[in-house]
Amino acid sequence: MDDPTSIGTAPQARDLDLDLDLEQERLRTLRNNIRTRHALALHELMSEREDLHGVHPLADHIADSLRWSA
Repeated sequence: MDDPTSIGTAPQARDLDLDLDLEQERLRTLRNNIRTRHALALHELMSEREDLHGVHPLADHIADSLRWSA
């Protein structure tokens, strides 16, 4: 006889895998959106403030990368 406490309480393993896959894809998309938004904001700042060039090498690199990819 089936245990009445377990009926309908434990999701199937494939459902958990699907949920994890969906959550990972959602987080991946969110990270990409944040990274893109940050890069664009940095590019705008570097475009508006020429005095900032040469202050931070990573910022210079990102600004140059965006210019070359346009």
